[in-house]
Amino acid sequence: MIDQSSTTALCLLLVLSFLMSSCSEGKGGTAGITGLVVFQEYDLYGNLFREYPAQEQRVFLVYGQDSVVSDDTRAHFNGRYRFDFLRKGQYTVYAYSDCPLCPGGSEAVAIDLEISKSGELVEAPIIYLLKD
Repeated sequence: MIDQSSTTALCLLLVLSFLMSSCSEGKGGTAGITGLVVFQEYDLYGNLFREYPAQEQRVFLVYGQDSVVSDDTRAHFNGRYRFDFLRKGQYTVYAYSDCPLCPGGSEAVAIDLEISKSGELVEAPIIYLLKD
């Protein structure tokens, strides 16, 4: 049988774990991340000859130190993307770039970001992707 002090301790642990989880990265906040994805094309000599918005490009978001994708979206026709309703914390935004010499033909281009206060909209640096 569980005594009163064990029940109280269990309740306290549950409340603390809830409060701690609500302070970590992820959905449920009032902040956001926005950015731009751009394709770059190079000629055979390595000279950049064309840049344009990465329309409909998938952009991924990882919360904190998670090892899996936490959210994803597609860039708009102008290459812009946005993740809303985020909490304060560390995030990684990435998209896949063509990479002819890489296994699988692509590689992730990632940017680490921090949301430092509620309600903040963080502008990520431009993600440049090679278009083969």
